[in-house]
Amino acid sequence: MSPRRVQLGILVLILLGGPAPGVLADGVSGLYIGASGGVAKINYDNSAYQTLLQDSVVGFGNLDFTSASLHDRKTAWWANVGYMAWPYVGIDASYLHLGELYNQVNGTFTANDGTVNSVGAATRVSSKGPALGLLFRLPLVEGLDINLRVADYYARTTLTNILNAASYSTTIQTSNRSSLLAGLGVAYVFAGHWSARLDYLRIEHAGDSTTTGKYNAGILAAGASYTF
Repeated sequence: MSPRRVQLGILVLILLGGPAPGVLADGVSGLYIGASGGVAKINYDNSAYQTLLQDSVVGFGNLDFTSASLHDRKTAWWANVGYMAWPYVGIDASYLHLGELYNQVNGTFTANDGTVNSVGAATRVSSKGPALGLLFRLPLVEGLDINLRVADYYARTTLTNILNAASYSTTIQTSNRSSLLAGLGVAYVFAGHWSARLDYLRIEHAGDSTTTGKYNAGILAAGASYTF
């Protein structure tokens, strides 16, 4: 979903909906801010860099990677601000930080003359950026809501490839691209203006296939929000 489509949908809702009815005492209404922390998992093709290195030595010898260590679950956080323009539909802007995937592999390069050298390689992928979209609120019982959100996530993706062989080298590529963000959460209202919440966010096809590569990500986070 492109940013233009999301923004057009928000504009249409604003033009058709008019002013919001009165504030609902049992849920989120009006202007709110929030923050959450949790764990993110980035799904990325970790073999791409290894394959590139192996292809680069064809004809000179054989490169075998014999061990690997993957860390694809990292601490993540996101903060948001929004306005419930209608009792069940709001406009939501947020900033997400998904942490960094890290993949380390080790192996040996055996040259055609029989010389053996140790080789280490690592891939790092980080993702962060703003998102703009719509929040849909569905009350279940008094004080308990289900929230659905659809947004455009403008991800700044950084791919770092590291090679430690005869020498140490690092290459860095970045991309800034939009991708679809969808979320499902529950919120419990307490103490009047406060809400405790648990959310799962899913990001599809972030990154760029020609530079950083494409990836999907999921975030499970707990947090709180305050309604003014």
